[in-house]
Amino acid sequence: MYVRLIMGSSSDIDISIAGVYRAWRLFRRGKRASRDITEFEYSLEAELLALAWDLQSGKYIHQPYRHFIVNDSKRREIAVAAVRDRVVHRLLYEYLVAIYDKQFIYDAWSCRPGKGLAAAVERTQNNMRQYRNGWLWRSDVRKFFDSVDHETLRRILRRRVSSKRALELMDVIIDSYNNHRQTDRQTDRQTDRQTDRQTDRQGWRLAT
Repeated sequence: MYVRLIMGSSSDIDISIAGVYRAWRLFRRGKRASRDITEFEYSLEAELLALAWDLQSGKYIHQPYRHFIVNDSKRREIAVAAVRDRVVHRLLYEYLVAIYDKQFIYDAWSCRPGKGLAAAVERTQNNMRQYRNGWLWRSDVRKFFDSVDHETLRRILRRRVSSKRALELMDVIIDSYNNHRQTDRQTDRQTDRQTDRQTDRQGWRLAT
C-alpha cells in the first residue's frame, strides 16, 4: 500500500497522510474520550493510513450513521457518523472554509473561525444595549438539513469548488445523508407503529 505523504496542487483538497492527520487532530481537539474515539485511537496510525489510502485511491465509502433519540426541549433523532467519516468531514470543512468564509456576512456565527456561540451571545447583548428599541428574533428551521435539496446543493458547490477530488468526496457525503434520510423515514414508520401498538394496549387495559 502506497500512501502519498505530501499535498499536490494548492487548489486541491489535501488528502495526504499529513492532511488526514491534521484533520484528525482538529476533530479530536476538545472532545471527550467516547467509546468510538477510544477504539479509533487504539489503532490510530493504522486507521489514518487506511483512511488516507481509501481517499487517495478513490475507494472511500461513507459508513452508515448511528441513530439515537434525545429528549431535551423537544424530541430529536440524532444521526452520528463513524469517527473515520467525521475526520473526513473535518478535512472537507477545512478545505471549504477557505473558499466560503469570506463570502459570509459578518453576523454569521456558526462553524466559523473566531466565531461561535459565546461570541454570538456577546454580539447580541451589545446590539441590544445599543439599540434599545430594537427587536430580537429567535427562531429555528424544523429539520433544516433534511429539507435541503441535494441537487441544488451540488450545483451551488460547483460554482466555487474546482477540485474534482473534493467534489467527488462531497458527493459521497451528500449521498450518505440521502441514505440516512431513507433510514430515518423507515425509523419514523417503525416508531409510529410502536406508538399505535402501545395506544392499542393501553386502550385494551382501560376496556378491561
